[in-house]
Amino acid sequence: MISKKVHYKSFDLIRAICCLMILLYHLGLLKGGYLSVCTFFVLSGYLAVTSLSNKKEISLKKYYISRFKKIYLPLIIVTFISISVISFIPNIKWLNLKPETTSVLFGYNNYWQLNANLDYFVRHISSPFIHFWYIAILIQFEVLFPFIYLAIEKISKKTSKLISLLVLLLISIISSVFFYKLVKNGNVMYGYYSTFARLYSLMVGVFLGFLHKYYRPLIINNHKTISLLFNFYMIVLILFNIFIGVNSSFFGISMIVITLISMRLIDYGINYHIKTKKVINLLSILSYEIYLIQYPVIFIVQNINIPSFIRIILVFIITFVLSCIMHLSRQNKKYILKIFILILALFGFYKYIIAKDYTKDIKALENQLNENRELILKKQKEIKANREKENEEMNAVLSGLTTDEEKLKETVRNLRITGVGDSIMEMTVRDLYKVFPNSYFDGLINRTERQANNVLAELKSNNMLSDVVLLNVGTNGQCNQKCKDSIMETLGNRRVYWLNATNPDYPTFNPSLEEAAKRYSNIHIIDWVSVASAHPEYITHDGVHPSVKGCKAYAEVVFNYIYQDYLKEANKEKEQKIEEYAAKEKSKVTFIGNEVLLGIYNDLSNRFNNSDFITDKEYSYTSLKKNIDEKIKNDKYPSNLVFIIDKSIKIDDKELEKLLEDYEEYKIYIVNIFNNIKINNENINIIDFSNNLNSNKNYLSVDDIHLTDKGNKELVKVVLESLKID
Repeated sequence: MISKKVHYKSFDLIRAICCLMILLYHLGLLKGGYLSVCTFFVLSGYLAVTSLSNKKEISLKKYYISRFKKIYLPLIIVTFISISVISFIPNIKWLNLKPETTSVLFGYNNYWQLNANLDYFVRHISSPFIHFWYIAILIQFEVLFPFIYLAIEKISKKTSKLISLLVLLLISIISSVFFYKLVKNGNVMYGYYSTFARLYSLMVGVFLGFLHKYYRPLIINNHKTISLLFNFYMIVLILFNIFIGVNSSFFGISMIVITLISMRLIDYGINYHIKTKKVINLLSILSYEIYLIQYPVIFIVQNINIPSFIRIILVFIITFVLSCIMHLSRQNKKYILKIFILILALFGFYKYIIAKDYTKDIKALENQLNENRELILKKQKEIKANREKENEEMNAVLSGLTTDEEKLKETVRNLRITGVGDSIMEMTVRDLYKVFPNSYFDGLINRTERQANNVLAELKSNNMLSDVVLLNVGTNGQCNQKCKDSIMETLGNRRVYWLNATNPDYPTFNPSLEEAAKRYSNIHIIDWVSVASAHPEYITHDGVHPSVKGCKAYAEVVFNYIYQDYLKEANKEKEQKIEEYAAKEKSKVTFIGNEVLLGIYNDLSNRFNNSDFITDKEYSYTSLKKNIDEKIKNDKYPSNLVFIIDKSIKIDDKELEKLLEDYEEYKIYIVNIFNNIKINNENINIIDFSNNLNSNKNYLSVDDIHLTDKGNKELVKVVLESLKID
């Protein structure tokens, strides 16, 4: 049987440690402090049973009055005082004040947070009441508990005590399985906030309470053994709180394990008679006030620009002092203190009453941002497909401009060349046909340039003049520039390969040929003179005509020159295509930003329909760098990077400047929306929108972060003007 009016010192120790664990977790100093909430749930369930078991007659009125004073009254005082204090801080914009406070007052804050998509495990604190989900579940439990208690008592009388305990155990098991499955399936926040999913911790406490009511608690006569087991479970509980973080694969199971450990601590604790220090007793007494007050204090202090370690110390001091003051005001007859607290609470109540409910505005903004986010994802898939198609087309073009030597040599070999020359061509015609089997060569002894022009004119009139012409005339007779102009007039835009001459009749021939090549871009001089000078064996004793070896070499020189010329042209065309592709890639723009970019996506995407848009709701230095690196990993050509980020981004100027140093080859633009970016770097172009924003407050949305439709259109206009886009 449960003893009446007994104060267990061991419970003070459990409360004090768990209270400290939760505070450390909320300050970001402990991985698993959230687990201590399970212990408080078990304690609440257990003590709820003991409180009613000690009553001779259960009065619902007295029960609810006591719960109102103990749980609800401190809650509404802290709630309204928090609102009162926050209202005096101008830089805090709390849009959810009305609906969130309403959910706290009416005990459904856990479900409100679920509906508002608030994440209890996000370190950034966007609300002073985010921890009140626990109080909401506690209130819901306390409202129903008298009926649960009476129902269990009735079952035990109608059937047996064992059956009633099995009912409680079954409810606990079903709730724990429900919780675990939710977490396992990735629905972590529903599992964490849902009343039924968290009911198992409370019902385990209720189960233990009835177990001790109906049967004797576990009694071990050896005090050392009890002490050893209690301390063992306490150490395990502390270790779980230290090491099991939210992202641990043991997250779900650890909460169930902590619930069972808490049950064992209570079981041994009621038989563990210890002396606790005054500080432990005080923490235990103030544990509820500390829980209520800590998050509003953290929420307010986070807006003070001070070093983090000072902020932590400040939170500890303020939380503890305010908890003491609040407890004193409840316990003692200090009317001045009570009046002061009442005035503050009433002012907070007034602020709550007159506060505007921005739920519809926020929902509309969220819907718009979500729609744009989906559009971006869809667009990214389209852009990726387009890029792949462009790359395939580019590769096809480049493969068509092949530089494969064998294929190109075959192409040159199959050319239809018209060759006209003197005795040198006449001697080499057999070797020329070996390398150019589809061509026509006409060589004649003592043929001059003037005579060659007549032959070319006749071939042209008979439609026998190919697009590629080989000339080997100039050794015989003299032909001035006018003569050469006449030849080129006959040939027009055809590709002309003209061999220079060894020992021509007139030494001015080779210089005049070079002069003609300067005036006619389609004349390509084949330097036979240099080859003959390097290989005397290629020329006969007259210094003009080729030897047998020379004839073969002559044909090879002509072929190689024409091949190299075609190869050079193919490479040039390929390089030109690559340059065109690169220029097109460089002109592309990649927009990077948080939710402010989502707001202007529609207007920007219409102007930049083939650009990438990279967005993230909450960028940090690491996540921003990761996103950019993933985007440009396969980029061959640096393009334009445009950063559009608002003041909610968690990156300071030094981090941003450091990050951008890695992308110096890119042309970088940063849109300064709230005059919150101070970067002095020649490689970075600042697009200033802050002046536009300061001169027209209609550009800002209700949250003072996002822009209105007018603001979005003005921002797009400024960005387009800065990027020189009409």
